[in-house]
Formats: sequence, C-alpha cells, structure tokens
Amino acid sequence: MLRLVFGVLLLLQVAASGCADGTGTGAGGTGGTVQLEPGPTCIAFCAHVVGECEAFVFDEASCMQGCERDLADERAISEAWGVAVETVFQCATDLDCEGVYAWRDQEPAGSYPCRAEAANADEVCGRN
Repeated sequence: MLRLVFGVLLLLQVAASGCADGTGTGAGGTGGTVQLEPGPTCIAFCAHVVGECEAFVFDEASCMQGCERDLADERAISEAWGVAVETVFQCATDLDCEGVYAWRDQEPAGSYPCRAEAANADEVCGRN
C-alpha cells in the first residue's frame, strides 16, 4: 500500500496499486496537465521527504503536484480512501530522515514506519 504513496509521486508507488482501475482522473489532451494548488499535507510532506531528507530524485514542486493529484484522484474514488492515504503522508512527514528511508524502502518488511497507516489505507480500499 505504501507503494501507492510512491505511485503518488513517481509518487509514488501507492496510487498505481490502489483502488483505481488505472484510468485516472487527471486532465489530458493538448493543454498539458492542470496545476493544482498543493494543500498543507502535501506541502509539509514534500518539504520534509524531498527537501530535507532527499528521499526521492524529483523536486519539491513535482512532489507537491503528484501528491495533490493523487489525493484528489483517491478522494474522487472514495473520500475515506483519500483520508486514509493522506494519513500515510502525514505519518511520513512526522518521521526523522532515517524513518523516511525505512518507510520508503518498507524495511523491515513487517514493521516499517507508518505500516499501520498503510495497512489501514489498504483496508479502506478493500485490498487486505
């Protein structure tokens, strides 16, 4: 599930394996992608995991757009799922950098940081 958060920003990998059927709800066509106004969760998450911890190779602006887009997509599928995934982002934001790396890598597998929040998001999504 936490990979969904990474599908969110790449991000990250969670959205790619989430509840959606893979069709997405983002803007397409010839105008490019609509820029979203990042909310406080995505701003804090990206400032910490990308800006401070350098846990990913993309920049903070890309992170914020991916994060906000994924949260919007998840909420469009289910408000409860969006809230559950947002809780994963909030949990990762509260980790020190070593915790962020363990969360990103899902190590150790059975007890990585924010695992309970990720498992809850999976459950809300119906992917137990």
